[in-house]
Formats: sequence, structure tokens, C-alpha cells
Amino acid sequence: MSLARAIRDRTRNFRRRFQDPKKFVKTDELSGQTQFELLKLDGCKPTSSVLEHGCGCLHMGVPLMQYLGSGQYAGIDPNAWLRTKAMKNPPTGQLVKEKQPRFLTRQDFDARELGMKFDFIYSHSVLSHAAHKQLDQYIANSAAVLNPDGHILSSIRLADGNAFGSVGNPDGGDSMDEHWVYPGVSWFTMQTVEQFAAKHGLKAERKPQYTEFLTSKKPNEFHDWVVLTWQDSGT
Repeated sequence: MSLARAIRDRTRNFRRRFQDPKKFVKTDELSGQTQFELLKLDGCKPTSSVLEHGCGCLHMGVPLMQYLGSGQYAGIDPNAWLRTKAMKNPPTGQLVKEKQPRFLTRQDFDARELGMKFDFIYSHSVLSHAAHKQLDQYIANSAAVLNPDGHILSSIRLADGNAFGSVGNPDGGDSMDEHWVYPGVSWFTMQTVEQFAAKHGLKAERKPQYTEFLTSKKPNEFHDWVVLTWQDSGT
């Protein structure tokens, strides 16, 4: 079975089980607001352009669109029904009309068809379920639309765990998953993240202070965080 078909089948099964978008994505408005604050902490400004991988039911997208100028937010998610349902809420629907975001229904993280470059590329709870080869795909396709001074800010589950609640992978290594893992967790070593980043001209930095920030607001948000920038970037 292909990876794409496996993702479609698992998504279809989970959608049957969790008709409520919040139960499907396992986040809420507070989580979205906290993620938005984290993005600002990393340097996002009202003039920034932002691409969100895994935009889901727009828990982070709503406060972010309110903050950014028109046309400066884009989202990718293979589950279009999540954002469609979110936009049935009148204030959210009106916000989308005003801010003119662009959305793609894809599972390969490829936003090149938008013809845009982004200052920030963001994902929460995407790489923490990704197959091993999807990390390489995620970084490659994100790099393709990243501005010269841009940041890729992503949550991930690092194999050595952290001091905020993540116990890590028992064997301390990459889990080497062949398929999307949900609702389970996939693990990566920081060395693997660095190697894939370097392959595409990027450098990777672990940000435990971001995990600390999120867990101060929501104790269960103990994902690890990495920021990827161009190797020749001064940041």
C-alpha cells in the first residue's frame, strides 16, 4: 500500500470516529491562541507572510489572520472538511472573506503552486506523527517557499525526550515509521533533523524555551520545537 493511500484510509477511519473537528485534531482555541503567541515570540509581525502546515480547523489560523494583513496567511491540510466546518461559524467565515487567505488540500507539504515566499512556515503536531521520509519531504518543500531570512518553526517529538513531560523513545533513536502515525507518535533524533536540514541548505536549532512557554499555558503541550533557517542566515 502506498503512503498516500495509507494516509487517506486512516484519515477516513478517524473522521468516521471523530465527526467533531476539535476531537479530530485534539486542540482547541486556547491551544491555537498559545501557538499564535509563540509565533510572535519567534518574531512574527503584522507584515509577515505565514504558511501553516496542518491548519486544521483554524484554531491558530483565526488569531493569526486577525493579526496579519490581507493575503498574508496560507494554510495546507489534507482534511479540507476541518476548515470548511470552521468557516461555517459566521465570525470565522467573515474573517476569511476579509483577509483572503489561501488554502491547499495536500498531504505532501508542497505550496509552490501559490507562487509565494513566506517569512514563517509553521506546523504544530504534524511532524510528531510523520513517517520518517516525510520529515525530508516536509523540509524540502518548506525550503522551496522560504524567504532568505525566513524561519521554519515546527513541533516535533525528539527521541531523547525533554524536561517538560515528553519521555522520549525508549531506545533513544528514530522510530523509522513507514506510514503516518495517528493517534500515536513518531520519534526523530535531533541529529536526523540536522542532517535533513543540511541536505536542503538549512540549519536546525532546538528551542526548549518554546516548550517551556507552551507548557506554562497548557501543561500537555510538551512537544519539542525546532527552528530551521538558511545556513548563511545571520539569525
